[in-house]
Amino acid sequence: MINDQTYENFSVATDRQGIVTVTLDIPGRALNILTQRVMSELDSIVSDLERTSGIKVVVFRSGKESGFLAGADVAVIASIDSPEEASDLIQAGQTLFARIEKLPVPTIAVIHGPCLGGGLEWSLACNRRIARDNSSTKIGLPEIQLGLIPGWGGTQRLPRLIGASNALKLILTGKHLSAEEAAEVGLVDLAIPPDRWQQDVDRFIEAVAKHELIPSSKRSLMRRLMDDTWVGRVLVFASAERSIRAKRNDYPALGAAIRAVKIGQSDSDGMGYATEREEFTRLLSTPTSQNLLDLFLNRERARSLSTWSGDTTSAFHRDPIRRVGVVGAGAMGAGIGQLAATRGYDVVLKEIDEATARSGQARIQKLVDDLARRKQFTTIERKRLLDKISVRFDDRALADCDLVVEAVVEIEDVKAKIFAQLDAVVQSQAILTSNTSSLSISKMADATHRATQVAGLHFFNPVHRMELVEVVRGRDTDDATIARLIGFVKTLGKTPIVTSDAPGFLVNRVLFPYLGEAVLMVGEGHDVAALDRQVRVFGMPMGPLELLDQVGMDVAAHVAGSLRGVLTDVQPVVDILDQMVREGRLGRKSDRGFYGYRRGKRGAALPPIGSLDRSRSLSMHEGGDDGLTQITRRLIYPMFIEAVRCHEQSIVATAWAIDLAMVLGTGFAPHRGGPLHMLDAIGFDEFLQNLRHLEDQFGSRFAAPQELIEMARTRQTYFSRHQCGEVVAVK
Repeated sequence: MINDQTYENFSVATDRQGIVTVTLDIPGRALNILTQRVMSELDSIVSDLERTSGIKVVVFRSGKESGFLAGADVAVIASIDSPEEASDLIQAGQTLFARIEKLPVPTIAVIHGPCLGGGLEWSLACNRRIARDNSSTKIGLPEIQLGLIPGWGGTQRLPRLIGASNALKLILTGKHLSAEEAAEVGLVDLAIPPDRWQQDVDRFIEAVAKHELIPSSKRSLMRRLMDDTWVGRVLVFASAERSIRAKRNDYPALGAAIRAVKIGQSDSDGMGYATEREEFTRLLSTPTSQNLLDLFLNRERARSLSTWSGDTTSAFHRDPIRRVGVVGAGAMGAGIGQLAATRGYDVVLKEIDEATARSGQARIQKLVDDLARRKQFTTIERKRLLDKISVRFDDRALADCDLVVEAVVEIEDVKAKIFAQLDAVVQSQAILTSNTSSLSISKMADATHRATQVAGLHFFNPVHRMELVEVVRGRDTDDATIARLIGFVKTLGKTPIVTSDAPGFLVNRVLFPYLGEAVLMVGEGHDVAALDRQVRVFGMPMGPLELLDQVGMDVAAHVAGSLRGVLTDVQPVVDILDQMVREGRLGRKSDRGFYGYRRGKRGAALPPIGSLDRSRSLSMHEGGDDGLTQITRRLIYPMFIEAVRCHEQSIVATAWAIDLAMVLGTGFAPHRGGPLHMLDAIGFDEFLQNLRHLEDQFGSRFAAPQELIEMARTRQTYFSRHQCGEVVAVK
């Protein structure tokens, strides 16, 4: 009997009606993932199903409340050493899921929570799929975000189920669908509300066992014409090719996905599966995929308490953070407060008087309303969230908070005064933090009697979208405080990077030389729009001058001023930014910056401020073979230099964390892996040669860091395959 087998990761039960339920529940893991052991056990279960008679239905489901299946083990994929190993892995998965598809009895995948990647591909091999209709259910094929394509039949079965046009949208973007959205396109047969979950699941299984007709979603006439006719398919694939044109060279998986789907649509001899397997194997060895896999694994590493703190035990014995205070209900403070409340914390925002408290309350109301529209909250859910946030102006408003985040104006004396007041009011075990982008945390701690419990929590704007949070360790901050803050940041759904307390911390310090170089180049006569355009081609989400307009010239001028002591030749940049502030050219917030704005929409570039020497700019050295244009090289190289210096000075302990922070905090071209990954790819000798030419033309700000000179001499690199973040010798 099939029930006789015992498995580590599965349980198998058969009821009197002949319904077999196969339940996946990997011990010791918060989420189910497809490991080699899981696949081996599933293979054994399928073998039993193939030779067992009397079965009416097979139901595959998860035993974890967290969800069905989060996909394949990315660490295993990243550790594959050869094309042959990759091909064998894909072949094994394709074969196993094909056997599930060919079982002589109906199969049902019961989905709740994440059903992603290999999890969805397993579900697609089943005859039927049903899903719980709540916010935690996410269904999709995110492999493209790792520089890969679905490899276990996703490019073949998904188009057959929902049509090539819908399938390509999901595969090329890695987008997740809710249960309701999946039902609308026919990806699942039924989206079941949580309050009817168990009874409707049982009813659906019973109907399938009795061979009752269960209606599935119907495609519109237009969709059928696009997916099922020769002309329609030509248009679908032409549209897909146009949509990836700008990115296909940097992200080769996009073109590979289209090829695999296209061949599968016109193939009856299995060539589609062979193409899927070959493309996956080829992509795995590309620099793009290797860089994206590193970023994925390093994101998980950054979310681990043990990565950053040696005192996780005592942190767990402290009272948990339940009540969060925020000083200042401006754009950043309100964003932090709303996010914390959304994640279940009770939140108090403190303002200086009744009028500013009313403004803060209005700001919170708008943020909650916007979120409620995006997430389709019910009236009760919206009210419940609002009830978790209070805006007050009395001195003792924050007294019983476990964590306070200060988010007021960037003036050192003001912050010191606030920290002294907080220290006198807030309970003794509470952690005090600042959202400052550049000021000294240690000086703020000096204003208190709890320096070990003072740190920085630097969120990026807009709070709800930016994933990175810099956790800044002050001179006296203890490990337990860092561990508690890492845990807090994780519960917010963010990724923490711990930095030391130095001007600009990490992201602003590495980013500003790039922004400053753009300001200088505009002063020399370079075209604003052309500079931004070249950087977007490099892979940044927006150009440096667009970004300065977004940040605001007043904020940029403050950050530039705070970096005078650590950056070379920064004063000319400060002078230009200060002049723009005096003339009211603050950027988007004042409708005038490097560009003009009308009703929030960017217009033409405005005349530059300042007039610098153009002769050096116009005779820029061509440079060597680093794949960059002269303009992009001059803009991007300053980021490389400062990233190396931050590593040299241990602003962040490891190279992988510097790269991850720059990708998450600035959008640094993900396919390039980050500044230090890119340095490895260019080669230190090539980079240093180009740097010497830049230093000759533009001065000492392009001088090579000593660490890089020494690493080039001893033939070291920042990364090697499977050793993310370690400086290793080249053998």
